[in-house]
Amino acid sequence: MSRRHSRADWLALALVAAACEPRAERPQEADILAARQAALSFDVRMKREVLDRITREEDPVAVYLAYADHVPGWGKEISDAAKFDFSRTALGVRNPDNAPDDWERRQMEQFNFLADSGVDPETFEAAAILQEGNETVFRWLRPTVMGEACMACHGEALDGRVKLLLGQEYPLDEATGYSEGQLGGAYSIRKVLSVDGKPPPPYAPKPLPERVPADARQPGDAPLVQPAVPEPETAHERSSYELP
Repeated sequence: MSRRHSRADWLALALVAAACEPRAERPQEADILAARQAALSFDVRMKREVLDRITREEDPVAVYLAYADHVPGWGKEISDAAKFDFSRTALGVRNPDNAPDDWERRQMEQFNFLADSGVDPETFEAAAILQEGNETVFRWLRPTVMGEACMACHGEALDGRVKLLLGQEYPLDEATGYSEGQLGGAYSIRKVLSVDGKPPPPYAPKPLPERVPADARQPGDAPLVQPAVPEPETAHERSSYELP
């Protein structure tokens, strides 16, 4: 009979695995809790933004644009508030700028192996203290599990216009073809603890990547595909989210 492992079990295994790294210091519980809270904050925003629009049966292109336009700001807000670098990565990324580093790749490969072995992905987590050049850093990684909200932009049966839009914005996209329940990418956190053994400089917020919001794009701006204009409501039609 197989034993169901808890999150603490897999975190312990990850900490043991981290002992193979050049530095095997145990991460602080406060840093791990802050990392979990950051990931939860992103999850809540994403599900609220995307699932609400799907529930209202909004145009698939509008759903994609709302998500894509908001994501950079969410990540920056989380990073600035927590004073660490919050990012997302995957083994197959949509944006090449989000490709994993060696540590992230190893953890995600291990997560996939465990998931393929039947272990519950909701228990996966990796945390470590690493020496990266002259910096001592806290690293944390938690995989994301593909849910209903993810299928609009990452699933197997994408709207044709969403496919065209992704081809325009991300010609090297490797993040489609998923089904619900599969491991997708991962939330990743990096916090500098010291530099050359001394306290690190104050956290410096990073600028947002340049992206023209959907409601401010001009005809010559990407994307070329725009949301479909809904048909005017008749006296017998009412949106499901309007008050009677």
